Amino acid sequence: MPDVRIVAKAMNDLADDWHWVTLVEATELEPRVFRALQVRTRCGLMISATPRVVQLFDMGAPDTPTCPRCLDDGLNPALRAAISEVIESSERISEPVGLAERAGGSARCRAALG
Repeated sequence: MPDVRIVAKAMNDLADDWHWVTLVEATELEPRVFRALQVRTRCGLMISATPRVVQLFDMGAPDTPTCPRCLDDGLNPALRAAISEVIESSERISEPVGLAERAGGSARCRAALG
């Protein structure tokens, strides 16, 4: 039984934030009704630690959650900052990679490719 991940919020439990909600080992009983061993959010909220039936309602959920901790994707903040720095530094390379390869490239481009 696979996990099912959705953007959702409990009607009275999760305040105003939309969360990544995981239905652990979920089985679809009928459309929008699942039996799950656990129900939890990516940010660590345990909605149910015991098996239960979950009914989903269309409440106009966004494509991604609004909960900042769910958006962090569980990465350590220092690691996330390091990844962001690498991405930003690669965007600052001024010459196209294809052009750099044909012309021998700069040391920065060769290091980024190699």
